[in-house]
Amino acid sequence: MSQDISALLGKVDLFSDLDHEEMAQVISVVQLRSLAKDTTIFHAGDTADAVYIIASGKVKIVVTSTDGRDFILTVLGAGQVFGEMALLESAPRSAAVITASQVEVLTIHRQDFHRLLTTRPSISRKLLAILSKRLRRANSKMESLAYMDVAGRLARYLLDLARDHGQVLGNGWVVVRRPTHSDIAHSIGTSRETVSRMINEFEESFGLVNKGKFTYISEHLLD
Repeated sequence: MSQDISALLGKVDLFSDLDHEEMAQVISVVQLRSLAKDTTIFHAGDTADAVYIIASGKVKIVVTSTDGRDFILTVLGAGQVFGEMALLESAPRSAAVITASQVEVLTIHRQDFHRLLTTRPSISRKLLAILSKRLRRANSKMESLAYMDVAGRLARYLLDLARDHGQVLGNGWVVVRRPTHSDIAHSIGTSRETVSRMINEFEESFGLVNKGKFTYISEHLLD
C-alpha cells in the first residue's frame, strides 16, 4: 500500500521533489479514501481539519450565492490539492467541494500538514507557487465574468478545460471530457439551455467536434 501511495504522491506537484526520507514522512501521515460521484467532501462554513490531494477523478469547488444559486469556481483533477487555504488561515471552509466523478483522495490532517510545512521547506515553496497560480486563474475568471459576453466566457472555459485536462491526440486535435451543460452553466453564469445552444453554434463557427461526453478541439486554438 505504501508503494502505491508513494507512486501517487510522486505525480503530485506539491511532493514531486521530495527525497526518499521526506516522502516516507508524508506517506506516514496520509490516508486514502474512495468516494462516489456527487459526494460532498465538505460544506462552506465547515471547520477545516484536513488538506486533500486528488489521486484520481475530479472534484468541483462550489459556492452558493445569497439567492441560493450554485456557482462552480473551478474543477480540479488528479494531482491537484484543495482545502489548504482554510488550514493556512485557520478559518472555516469558504466553499463546498463535491466529487464530479468517482474519486480517490489522499487526506492529511491539520497538525500533520502544519508539521510538514514547518520541517520541509520545499513543500512550503511548492504550495506558494500553487496558490499563486490559483490566484492568477481566479483573477482571469473574474475578468471574463466582468467583461466578456456569454460566448466569450464559454470559449475561454472550453479552452482552459482543454489546456488543463485535455489529452493531445497527436493528429492536430485535443480531446477532453466535457462536464454536464448544467455544470458549465454554473461555472460561467448562464443557463443550461444557453450552453447547449452555443456549443452547437461553436461546432459550426470554430470547428469544435462533440462526440457524446467528449469535445475535440483543434490544437491551434490553444496556442
